[in-house]
Amino acid sequence: MKKTIIIAIAVFTAVAVLVTAGAFMFKWFKHRHILDGPGMERPLCYTITSCRYYTGGGMDGGSSYIEVYIGEDNNVYLSYYDCPYIGAEEESYTIEVGTGALNEIQKAFYSRKFLSWGKLPKSDLELLDAPQTTLSVTYGDGEMYSVSSSDEIPGEGYKIFGEIYSILNLYTQGDD
Repeated sequence: MKKTIIIAIAVFTAVAVLVTAGAFMFKWFKHRHILDGPGMERPLCYTITSCRYYTGGGMDGGSSYIEVYIGEDNNVYLSYYDCPYIGAEEESYTIEVGTGALNEIQKAFYSRKFLSWGKLPKSDLELLDAPQTTLSVTYGDGEMYSVSSSDEIPGEGYKIFGEIYSILNLYTQGDD
């Protein structure tokens, strides 16, 4: 009888250890791999093929964007568009830039963990007449991810908007 109880306790302990180890492994796996769920979270090193910084929707009716993307010929291009207010003269152009632009953007996203944020809730703070800024990226598999200035950005994540704008703005001035 004692032998049976000891075997039952050993089996129970072994199963408990395996279940606990499995739970820890699942937690580790969950935070390091693509999840098909809310936000379609991506690993931080996931490659992006385009990045667009868009501002618009303010009471003056203006809008602008700067986008860096890989073209069909595998060269990297920058498209720029600006219309400061309704009825203003529009400015737009597309130029070829080096791969350094996307590399710098990828590093900035990596430092802020941008690609792993997932779906963000909307902020309770709403500025009715203010323009909205949106950062959009396209991944190597063609999927898109966007974050807006009206979302609840984690931690010091708001700094990513200024960082990406600064990087893109350097390339609009012809710097490689």
